[in-house]
Amino acid sequence: MKKIIFFFTLFLSIGYASAQSSNSTNIMMLNGTWDLYSNTNGIIGKTPDQSMNIMTFDGNKIVVQGISPGDTYWIGLGELNGSEGYFDWRFNDGRYGQTTFKVDKNGNLDAHSLSFTVDYQYLAKRRN
Repeated sequence: MKKIIFFFTLFLSIGYASAQSSNSTNIMMLNGTWDLYSNTNGIIGKTPDQSMNIMTFDGNKIVVQGISPGDTYWIGLGELNGSEGYFDWRFNDGRYGQTTFKVDKNGNLDAHSLSFTVDYQYLAKRRN
């Protein structure tokens, strides 16, 4: 009987812990145009220096199209899992890399793009 109570208690506590840690974001909230503000050591830029459009499909998948300074265009493909996601991207000049992001409590994307030539931390805010 003690073993049954122990396993029942363990089962309930594991279920409760997993329910507490699953902080999911509705994928549809990512659809739209986002302005990207540089985030250097926690200091957010006052004006956006890039923008991107996110489109969602097939459950948790995303397609991202962006424009950077100097009319450099890029496109990416990735996914959202819970409140975290990523997309692999390629610039029109051939450079490529990956961006990882988390959806913060305000619905903004706290993101980091990294490649051999790019190391860009930014906060993406939905354009109104």
